[in-house]
Amino acid sequence: MKDAFIESEKSLQDSEKKYRRWFEDDLTGDFITTSDGLILECNPAFIEIYGFDDREMVLNFDISKFNPEDWAKLKERIKSELKITGYQSWHIRPDNRKIHVISNYVGIFNESNELVQIKGYIFDDTERKKAEESLKESERKYRLLFDEDLTGDFIATIDGKIMECNPAFASIYGFDDCNSALKWNISESNPFDWPFLVTRLKSERKILGYQSWQRRSDGLRIHVVANLMGIFNESNELVQVKGYIFDDTDRKRTEQELVQSHKQITEILDSIQDGFVAINHYWQLIYVNKRAAEYVNVEPEDLIGQNIWERFPEIVGTICEKIFRKTMEEDQIQYFDVQGIINVDKLFKFSVYPFTDGIAVYWIDITQ
Repeated sequence: MKDAFIESEKSLQDSEKKYRRWFEDDLTGDFITTSDGLILECNPAFIEIYGFDDREMVLNFDISKFNPEDWAKLKERIKSELKITGYQSWHIRPDNRKIHVISNYVGIFNESNELVQIKGYIFDDTERKKAEESLKESERKYRLLFDEDLTGDFIATIDGKIMECNPAFASIYGFDDCNSALKWNISESNPFDWPFLVTRLKSERKILGYQSWQRRSDGLRIHVVANLMGIFNESNELVQVKGYIFDDTDRKRTEQELVQSHKQITEILDSIQDGFVAINHYWQLIYVNKRAAEYVNVEPEDLIGQNIWERFPEIVGTICEKIFRKTMEEDQIQYFDVQGIINVDKLFKFSVYPFTDGIAVYWIDITQ
């Protein structure tokens, strides 16, 4: 009987040592407190997590001091829920260092079902929490940049379905908000353009400064400049398209109007049967009509950019040079008649007009 008792006691002692070792070696901060928060027991990990020097400093320390409001709420929850898992909160250690912990709590109740002790398991995940908050802040910052970007930013499938876009994109294509734009397919803006762009992206991976005329969702015609990048999977297959759209319709229309206006002016000046040239302050020919070029048997393009004195040295020292320079210097219109220098058998009437960038010279053949 005595031997059985001794064996039982030894077994209990071994078991106690085993669980005590697990308790001591656990990297999680384990503790037991009274219902008021006074720490009755803890392991080395708990001491380290909260910055204590030794166990003596911890025992009878009030754990509620780490976060008074939190502890009061936890006590009430434990009374009704009996245990709480994965609870997250910020604690202030005795050295005033702020840490974030994840905790599991278990209530210990007496026979009258009164909460008498609380057993807890604490894990310090401050670094993870800070990294998470840093990522959230970074995401918030870049989301703000994305949303406030005046360029229309989007991500679409290779079929053209919009997966993500910012308000500028929605506005450019005539939508009231992003949610409406997400129901749209960008290939509808130009059915011929999109397949061509997808094919190019598969080989080039990105396209910069692509210009095209497109139709908004409401049918309005717009001109856009786009930068596009392909998003590829691990098998190097194009799966999505990321794009940045700028609406330059006004600039394009102005450009087209200027081109049309220049074309009309050129047609008018080329249609007249008299010579006309424009010369800048550097004495370079910046415009030559067809009739003027015919006098020297060349094409107008062959004279553009040429210095008049170098291209036609026979003019130097003549009345033409004198009047041209006088008009340029005095900014006054000049008229004169002169025998042809290159076409010596001709007589011409010259009119020389100053303008902002130089002088314009107009002459007619008055030989007859």
